[in-house]
Amino acid sequence: MHSLIQLSIVVLLLPLLSFVILIFFNRRLPRRGDFVGVGILGTAFALSAYIFWSVIVQTYDPAFRVAWDFTWIDLGKVPGIGPLQIRMGIVIDNLTAIMLAMVTLISLLVHLYSTGYMAGDKNYGRYFAFLGIFTFSMLGIVLSDNLFSIYIFWELVGLSSYLLIGFFFEKESAADAQKKAFLANRVGDIGMWLGILILYSQFHTFSFSEIYANLAAGKFAMSNAWLTAAGLLLFMGCVGKSAQFPLHVWLPDAMEGPTPVSALIHAATMVAAGVYFVARIFVLLTPDALHVIAFIGAFTAFMAATIAITQNDIKRVLAYSTVSQLGYMVLGLGVGAYSAALFHLVTHAFFKACLFLGSGAIIHAMHHEQDMRWMGGLRKHMPWTFATFTLATLALAGLPLTSGFMSKDAILAGAIGFANAEGGGIYYLIPVLGFFSAMLTAFYMGRQIWLVFFGESRTHLKPADDHHSAHHAHGAEDGHHTAHEVHEVSWNMRAPLVILAALSVFFVYSPNPLDGAQGWFMKMIKTPETVVAKYKVESIEHSALSTQHSALQTEHSAHSPADPRQAEIAHEAHLAHFPAIYISSIMVVLGISLAGIVFVFKIIDPDKTAEAIRPLYLFSLNKWYWDEIYEATFIRGSVLLSKILSWFDTNIIDGIVNGVALVVKNVAFANNSFDKYVVDGLVNFTAFSVNTTGAVLRKLQTGKVQTYIVMLLAVVFGYFVFYFTRLIY
Repeated sequence: MHSLIQLSIVVLLLPLLSFVILIFFNRRLPRRGDFVGVGILGTAFALSAYIFWSVIVQTYDPAFRVAWDFTWIDLGKVPGIGPLQIRMGIVIDNLTAIMLAMVTLISLLVHLYSTGYMAGDKNYGRYFAFLGIFTFSMLGIVLSDNLFSIYIFWELVGLSSYLLIGFFFEKESAADAQKKAFLANRVGDIGMWLGILILYSQFHTFSFSEIYANLAAGKFAMSNAWLTAAGLLLFMGCVGKSAQFPLHVWLPDAMEGPTPVSALIHAATMVAAGVYFVARIFVLLTPDALHVIAFIGAFTAFMAATIAITQNDIKRVLAYSTVSQLGYMVLGLGVGAYSAALFHLVTHAFFKACLFLGSGAIIHAMHHEQDMRWMGGLRKHMPWTFATFTLATLALAGLPLTSGFMSKDAILAGAIGFANAEGGGIYYLIPVLGFFSAMLTAFYMGRQIWLVFFGESRTHLKPADDHHSAHHAHGAEDGHHTAHEVHEVSWNMRAPLVILAALSVFFVYSPNPLDGAQGWFMKMIKTPETVVAKYKVESIEHSALSTQHSALQTEHSAHSPADPRQAEIAHEAHLAHFPAIYISSIMVVLGISLAGIVFVFKIIDPDKTAEAIRPLYLFSLNKWYWDEIYEATFIRGSVLLSKILSWFDTNIIDGIVNGVALVVKNVAFANNSFDKYVVDGLVNFTAFSVNTTGAVLRKLQTGKVQTYIVMLLAVVFGYFVFYFTRLIY
């Protein structure tokens, strides 16, 4: 076994060890065992950093790949199927090495941050245990080399998010949020499982490498439509986990969990899983599937951005920002900007974790006040938080010299290249939505910065009965405070902010702030080499589709795409690089300027504007009414369907069952009567006759010889009487 594989197994199991120790023994350990969680994740990160160094820095080979697997279940030869084995394994390539380092680093920083943020919580030890199982689940997804293994860890991520979103289970809103997240994700997971089954029905394997080898050999016997369906069904898993339309509704409500958990979910674990999974299955996605994925990503990015501009909860703004940025990543994968999408996944992880942990510091300092309308002036009291939060905001908005600028513009350039390669038309809607979303991102993040950190404290303006955003989960007495009570957070909460803010600057990824392609990430993560499927219609008795799908040549090839279409898209994207930079920079400046005009210089009154366009304002404030639409359709429809099925079950099914039971009962009663009065009557009469006859004959059986002689003489006499009587007559 390769040494890197051995190390990766240790990295995988360490968070699980943390969970086991803390879930059972946290009450017996000092500080409820928080040092155990921090120490174990520190070790996991150190090992992951070594793997990253070995793979990315020392090897520096885009095609690097080591794998190991073993037979987990062997059912032998199954009738109708043949040999049936399920294998489990681990694969390490450049993407795996990067994701291992990213996940363990952010989880470590969240652990460290939580020692301050969650201090005093009555379930402090259990909280760190849940962080461990969450990290373990995500690492399992990252390391898995097959669909079945990923699905197991996929469901563990769902369980972990359920436990952490509803961590404050005594709150009804938290309990509702965890159920909403769990159920919404189950919808996506069902689709994902159906996609896995379609592929397994063809190849009898879950292994990525074996599936891709079979596709390359043209062994997919089903039609192009089936391959497209399999890809889109697998993508449904991403729609759930990465909160894409139409299953995006769970993520904003997930803010009911502790704020450090939000950072973990939005940066390194749950939502990252969906984008990572689509990257792993990228080579089997047909052009039709990619088109659908691109449009869903573009629409999600735009929709979430339009909602974020009116939200007042500091975490909810960031939540919709995450949905929007995930839309960018999905858009990037859909248009073929594979490397750029994964680049944005990594850069977004760091600046979004910084933003969520920064919002946690603000909420912590403000006695768990989350409504930005009652903040203001915090830059004077929280300079470290202000500096790190602002830098992460600039990265999210995509300003030059930040990591977000490089990764987002690479996606937008890919979107322009894709639209040009496809001949324009409706495909131009994808980059248009992307650029407009960039402007909205700059606007709502500028709004957040101005409302939270600038001006004077507005705490005194908060209505006395407004407890909407005052949370008491950590023992805060109420949501009111005065500005002089606000102070900077402690070092264990401040250090993660500084580290994450530093990772949001361009030089971490590329020496050229205008071109991320010159950096190590884009050079190490290349688009898997694909060839578009060729289909030939043959008419025998019915039209049949036969396909030869040449897919993966190497898992991450260092060569240019072999598919002419992919090469054309890549060429167009390269030509669109600087136009994308110019357009996005203009849009970002417009967004920030508009935020300044509205919230700093007050040239435009936001309240009057909201009143003037009240329908649009309410449309955004109420999140496009998606919750209400789902309540009126799917939820009430499900309730109505359940009532109809209940009536059908009670009156039809139960009626048939009860009718059959009544018939059977009557037949049984008739049978019982026949048995009792006829069969038993005959048996009893026979017994009575035998008994009576026996009683009579018993009188004749005296045992005396004289009696028997008399009886014999009587018989003889009777015979002679009978004989002579016949002679006479």
